Amino acid sequence: MATRRKTRPVTPASEERASVTASVRRSSGKIGSASATKARSSGDYEGARLLLSRYCQLIDRGQIKELVDLYHPDARFSVSFDSGLVHVGREAILAWYTNFFRSRPRVRYPRHKIFEPCLELTENTATACTYFDSDFVEGNDDVMVLAGRYDDRLEKLRGRWYFKERTITICYHYSPGRGQEGMPP
Repeated sequence: MATRRKTRPVTPASEERASVTASVRRSSGKIGSASATKARSSGDYEGARLLLSRYCQLIDRGQIKELVDLYHPDARFSVSFDSGLVHVGREAILAWYTNFFRSRPRVRYPRHKIFEPCLELTENTATACTYFDSDFVEGNDDVMVLAGRYDDRLEKLRGRWYFKERTITICYHYSPGRGQEGMPP
């Protein structure tokens, strides 16, 4: 369902920065703290949010190499169903994703949906806690839904945001039953 937004008048950049800084202070719960006053521009905030969204797009498309490029070269990665193992560095993370996709049956129509992240920025780092749902159609036409959380530490390196640490926790999964492609007749 589409929503309409009212257009707002153009404001000078200095007023826009002040508005963004005030918004980050309110959302971080640290009004007046040193870290809140170091809030980055709206570009940094959106850059970090884009990293979170880009991950979902790439994993849904199975673009593993591009997905691993979202990780910092020294990143740490773990998932709740992997016996507490921590994978360090892009090569180890690439090996994990390659094995994960190789060992899973092919699915159709994968869709990750992330909810508004709790994102806190400091100079060139950020933390994010983001809930997600992921659904797909299995080979037997059953729909599977996973619900979980991404806990991230992000780092900005040479103007670009990367995952420095990512922990994926699967909270629960269920199947609402069979899926049917397309619109019902």
